[in-house]
Amino acid sequence: MENKKLIKIASIIVGVILSILVVIVGFNLIQNVFTSASDVEPRDVLVTEKTENSAKITWTTGQETEGVVQYGLSPTSLNSVGQPETQKSSTHSVTLTLLSPATTYYFQILAGGKTFDNGGVPWTFSTLEKKDSVAGQGPVLLSPTVVPTSVLQATPAPSVAPQVCAEASGTNCEAIKSKLGKGCDTQDYFKCVRKLTATPTP
Repeated sequence: MENKKLIKIASIIVGVILSILVVIVGFNLIQNVFTSASDVEPRDVLVTEKTENSAKITWTTGQETEGVVQYGLSPTSLNSVGQPETQKSSTHSVTLTLLSPATTYYFQILAGGKTFDNGGVPWTFSTLEKKDSVAGQGPVLLSPTVVPTSVLQATPAPSVAPQVCAEASGTNCEAIKSKLGKGCDTQDYFKCVRKLTATPTP
């Protein structure tokens, strides 16, 4: 009888130990499932660098993963997919291109095999309006407009016979000075002055 008692006690102890192990393992499995789902959940989702036809979507995750952005023109039809990330990371960035100007888009993020949105509805953004072709684009180089004109022909300048200053041969420098530009020039005046200084007075 004592043997039966020992077997019962041993089976109770083994049963309790197995029950404790099952509870611990089950708790860890459930915790890992919920933790891994929340670790890949996008946080700090931002739409940056919006232009007429592109937008950059950025977000962070608690665990390194690859992300994909699904987007479309309606919250119920997200048929387009942005360029998927090629490396696992905890900071994510996807640029959507070939968008239409002044258009509202809706998007959700796929990460870790799960789809995430903004509390049951897709995130949304609008692209910028199309700008004028020249205005608002910064400096634009414009080539000058060439307007054809009539061809001008060069006419030869009339030849002017050199005027000789009558007083240049004399020593009346004041008379030459008074006729500067009227038949006499500065060279005539300087010649006169040199003659005066070169000839000694007796």
